[in-house]
Amino acid sequence: MTKQKIPFADFTVGYLGERRKSLPVYPRGFLYYDFKVSKGKSEKVISWTTGTGIIDATDFEIGGKNYQLELRHSDKLGKLKENELAIWQANS
Repeated sequence: MTKQKIPFADFTVGYLGERRKSLPVYPRGFLYYDFKVSKGKSEKVISWTTGTGIIDATDFEIGGKNYQLELRHSDKLGKLKENELAIWQANS
């Protein structure tokens, strides 16, 4: 995944990179993909992972609205390419 910023109508998202985090109960660890989401002066880092194999969206909030970020697989679009992501405004 390239480290570029992608502007959306309500915010900008940028890929920060990946990291592996191990836990005592799961020493193999989990691979996380980190993104910075910003709107004006508001910024937050969100992380997406497959965890133990369940591919699901990561929920986040910015500017008072809720969104979902999907990698690898999208509930609406199906399988995503290696360098693709999908972001949807979540239903309230």
